[in-house]
Amino acid sequence: MYKKLAVAYDGSDGSKLAFDKALELKQDFPNLQLSIIYVNEETQDSIGFMSAGDAAAPVASSNVDSTYAQFMPYGIGENGGNRVPKESLERPSEFSKHMHNSIQQQLDEKNVEATVLALEGNASKTIPAFIEEQKIDLLVVGNSGKSGMQKFFVGSVSKKLLKEAACSVLVVK
Repeated sequence: MYKKLAVAYDGSDGSKLAFDKALELKQDFPNLQLSIIYVNEETQDSIGFMSAGDAAAPVASSNVDSTYAQFMPYGIGENGGNRVPKESLERPSEFSKHMHNSIQQQLDEKNVEATVLALEGNASKTIPAFIEEQKIDLLVVGNSGKSGMQKFFVGSVSKKLLKEAACSVLVVK
């Protein structure tokens, strides 16, 4: 049977169903180690330079993580040369604080013991890495509820996790 269970939680309706299912499993099997994980994917638009020999050209990217934005050359970007805008540091920390408190409150209300963890980065990459590192046996995720063209263009994290996770994955609808 499963010994380590993780649930991916983002506050969406699908993840709330996954959370509830994970709590049911924990109550049915009290020896399960339960981890509730949420991912902060906050990124910011940044401008940097791409060098090619003696020439350099500005490159705009919306995929530059605020962690890497601090390494951009001074004076580059919208914020007048500050390495990381203060507000971009506050938003992820506020998000993390809100998510952690919300999850912990739900656990306390149901008297369930679990670990609440924040991961940074792309969910479809950081969650499989977490699973492998922590030797998780079962990952519980919610169905995104996307359909048709939206699913085609945006993709589904639960679908990516089914493919990438090194453990069994339960998708709750």
